[in-house]
Amino acid sequence: MLAHPCLYATRRQLEVAKRNIARYEWAKQTYGQLKAEADKLAGMELPKFETDWWQEARKKDWRLTYPEINLHTGSVPRPAMNAAFQSALVYRLGGEDICAERAKPVLLHYTAYTFEFVHPDVGLNYASWGIQALWAYDLLCDRFTPQEKAEMDDFFRRMLNAVVKNDDWWIAEGLGGRFNNHYTWHKLMMAAYGLFYDKPEWVDRTINGNQGIRELMDHGFLDDGLWFESSLNYHYTALHGLLPIALMLRNAGHPFDLFTREFANGRTLEQGLSAMVQELFPDTTVPQIGDTYGHTVCLPDEQSYETAWVVYQKPLYGWLMSQKKQPFQAISLFREREPGSAEAPAVASRVFPEHGHVMLRSIEGKEYWNSDSWAAFLSHDLDSIHAHHDKLGLILFGRGRVLAQDVNAAASVPHAFSAKVTSQLDRTTLCHNTIMVDGKDHPYIGEKLSLIEFKPLPSVKTATVGDLKGLVYEGVRMQRTVAVTDATPRSTLRSTSAYVLDVFQAASEAEHTYDWLFHTLDDEGNTRTEGDFKPVRLPDGPPWSWLRNARSARLDGTWNAEWRQGDVRFRLTMLGAPGTEVTLCDFPRNDEFEPPPMPMLMVQRKGKSAAFVALYQAEKRDLPPVEISASEGPYDMLRVKVTLAGKTREHLIPKLK
Repeated sequence: MLAHPCLYATRRQLEVAKRNIARYEWAKQTYGQLKAEADKLAGMELPKFETDWWQEARKKDWRLTYPEINLHTGSVPRPAMNAAFQSALVYRLGGEDICAERAKPVLLHYTAYTFEFVHPDVGLNYASWGIQALWAYDLLCDRFTPQEKAEMDDFFRRMLNAVVKNDDWWIAEGLGGRFNNHYTWHKLMMAAYGLFYDKPEWVDRTINGNQGIRELMDHGFLDDGLWFESSLNYHYTALHGLLPIALMLRNAGHPFDLFTREFANGRTLEQGLSAMVQELFPDTTVPQIGDTYGHTVCLPDEQSYETAWVVYQKPLYGWLMSQKKQPFQAISLFREREPGSAEAPAVASRVFPEHGHVMLRSIEGKEYWNSDSWAAFLSHDLDSIHAHHDKLGLILFGRGRVLAQDVNAAASVPHAFSAKVTSQLDRTTLCHNTIMVDGKDHPYIGEKLSLIEFKPLPSVKTATVGDLKGLVYEGVRMQRTVAVTDATPRSTLRSTSAYVLDVFQAASEAEHTYDWLFHTLDDEGNTRTEGDFKPVRLPDGPPWSWLRNARSARLDGTWNAEWRQGDVRFRLTMLGAPGTEVTLCDFPRNDEFEPPPMPMLMVQRKGKSAAFVALYQAEKRDLPPVEISASEGPYDMLRVKVTLAGKTREHLIPKLK
């Protein structure tokens, strides 16, 4: 029989935490914050578990009931249970009996929950607060009477059955596809129940069952350890299920150590923590791609890395913790050794072949971090879970700012996944820095597009990605080349000759309208450019109806536009071409159109082919003028010449065939 507590923390770990709190200022602050959150339970009204709403909701298609399901199976039960868990943990860390006395009635109150609701999300939702309930009970179970324990046992048995039923439905119907992040949460609840109640069959299903740990580890990660879903943010939704399983297995003394286990092809869980570092911008943020709901992940403040800091004792995680801006979480209290060395990782321009990502960096090595480096993120990925219609999209970072933004208008409703703005705008092609053909959203793409060229040379890093089969738009071939030129590290004089070149080519046997789309940020929501811009009406209906203040001008010659973020000036210069129509408009920051808007522009050309040659500059001072020219080069290449700050560079770019 296991000695309790044994899930979130063991008795040994609790003693380690107490010593840390007595010894270290950061640990005292962490405990103080934990206690402040726990103390909120004193004035918190316990939730009412309503069921009448379900009588109507159950008659609807489940695709229409996300908001109600999210509210009643997630948002309503989660806050009080979170506070109860923190109160139970504070009690075990030396807090007064009142902390346990506050938490216990909350747990008993939740035994009235019915778990009768049916929806793909309920398994994940139940697990998100159910795991805290079982952790709190594990910390406090010696304070319950036999009758109360029977009530709690029945509650957790019913919860487990509801999660298992949901897991079975996902597997049978293929909801959300194989290896979905939801499976990590389903298995989290099974593992916790199996370990606490000494039911090895549930631990075995967690590890070896259909869509269990072995399958998820073998198939869920790509490249160096990136979760396969098309939103990098959802990498952590999966890890937030996997890491607690690993913690509980180790704390309970189970022989299957997920922290150290090696799976097929040498895959490990730790790779899922370290791999994301290679995708980061210089400010340690994760590129916003796919479903992000306007949320940017900053790696040092992502809770997974505190677990990594405690478990793996590696300089990488020490460095991330040294960059942390938010307070530490409770898990860090269990660190048994003195903090080890902290060392920034070296990064370089690279390709992620399985995921279909390319990252180009003008400054590489350890000097990259918190520098003025350019970082260009290109995607030629397929459409997996949480994908957007953003193929061949570009996100651009420079001078400490995200400049070309993969925008998401934030939703004002609690469940952003099902929000109107998410489906009508954020996931559409119109929302991304790519080409839209004939004003249409592109369809689902079931395979990766092509990496045509990757040349990470010392002073210029170049990549070309393309759709040579007409997968994105039937009958239309597209190809994008991005070249990032050198910049100097922050310790030396900044180069004003650094820039990013962006050449986007499209061709077809038929006539089409090609719209080159671009989104950025500006402190005032303005685009500064010259031209006789006049109001224009955009197409009716979404996604177009989300845009405001559209105005258009004919610009056949080379032109530029500028934006400002703080002390950074950002300029786009586009090589002229006959028949070019430029449209400026306001993209909504959120679905309530709160000011300022996000500037957006569309560059339209018509014909059988189009080539958009753009150059980006960013400085914390005046931007020098630039000259661009393009001509036919040898061997099916385009020759682009750029003269900037007295320096001329030539770029030979594969010509779209």
